[in-house]
Amino acid sequence: MLRDALAVAVEALSWMAYEGIGERAALLRASQQLNITSPSDLREAHKWVMETSRFQNRLDWFVMQVVPEELIKNASHGIRSLLRILAYLRFIDSKPASVLQRIVGVSRQTIGWRELRPYEESIARLVSSNPNSYVGHTPEFERVSLETCHPIWYVKRLIVTFGRPLALTILKRDLSTVATFARVNELKRENQTSFDEQLHSSQVKVVENVYALDKGGRADARAKLASSGEIVIQDLGSIVAGLVAAPGPGQVVLDVCASPGNKTSHLAAQMGNDGEIYSLEISASRSLQWKREMIRTGCRIATLIMADATKLPIRIQADVVLVDPPCSNSGVFARDPTSKWRLTPTRLKELVRAQGEILQEASEQLNEGGTLVYCTCSILPEENELVVETFLKKNPEYTLTQQRPFLGCPGLRGLSDCQRFFPHLHNCNGYFIAKMRKQ
Repeated sequence: MLRDALAVAVEALSWMAYEGIGERAALLRASQQLNITSPSDLREAHKWVMETSRFQNRLDWFVMQVVPEELIKNASHGIRSLLRILAYLRFIDSKPASVLQRIVGVSRQTIGWRELRPYEESIARLVSSNPNSYVGHTPEFERVSLETCHPIWYVKRLIVTFGRPLALTILKRDLSTVATFARVNELKRENQTSFDEQLHSSQVKVVENVYALDKGGRADARAKLASSGEIVIQDLGSIVAGLVAAPGPGQVVLDVCASPGNKTSHLAAQMGNDGEIYSLEISASRSLQWKREMIRTGCRIATLIMADATKLPIRIQADVVLVDPPCSNSGVFARDPTSKWRLTPTRLKELVRAQGEILQEASEQLNEGGTLVYCTCSILPEENELVVETFLKKNPEYTLTQQRPFLGCPGLRGLSDCQRFFPHLHNCNGYFIAKMRKQ
């Protein structure tokens, strides 16, 4: 078991470093490449990939204490991945020496003894030593970066934005996963029986037919319900965004940046599959995912349009426009730790510019009296309140309006009608929702 799990994890981490792809795509590619299909091996590999990504900079710090700089500089992606996994098992997961010795043993088969030979002495030190603590020996921002396992620039950004105490709380919360949520899909629900017993989970207060999935629940029952489309696995903030949009039967809806399709099917369910939904998506691969989701969930009123959301090729008169543009994913770092290492200040600026352009372009498709909802899975004000403020200044015919349901916290910068979710407060992904009405 350990050999195959290690092989998949090392290969997946190497693909992530080499091509910058996400962990899901990397794990799929690695498992297919190595022809490893055992669920237990793949679960273990997935855990190692996710957790080494979550603690990446701290693990690299541990490695640098015992591995000579020249060896690290010349190391292949496979060797670097192995060193991170060993550091995670030793210093974060606290595995016993016997497990570490077995991992080192099978790594000779996984990577090859010739490639591994120059590193064996360093690996022995890594799995048996206690390196000096970084506390008190590094500058303030670097120390916080190592404690909370985030890029230094992001640590600085959050401290400036939220103040040090709250920023540290937010950053530390990203070191563990958040709850998984699911909503009952009314398009596939055949009767009104409760899902409580089948899901073994608790319903979210205020919102009907939305569940926080307990870790001890029946995974087989959940998988069956999800496969049939009777439930949709979707984060709480995303579900609330669809409820805030609140389209009615017979209306025309524009769903911008629609993949993977969770919101599309939710909009269709609220409309009772009566009306029209135009869903925009620019990515061919994500469009395929959207199409599969429409079939699974029974959505029959959505039309896919492959296009750049900053330059819409259509002109419609929509009653509801839902804009969920590409963002930093800073609210999802607890669930998807790999994304925090891909984000840079330059990339953030590009995203903010695109978000403003997409919101402006989409708003021009809305009827007078219509509803415009802007949402992101980011906690950063520059992607949220600042984008909305800029839009409202350019478009005085739009005004912020109250949201129902309101489960989160009021928006920042005095935008109290906006709604924010934080992982440390709501045990879900960080999320932002603004609802505007066109006068």
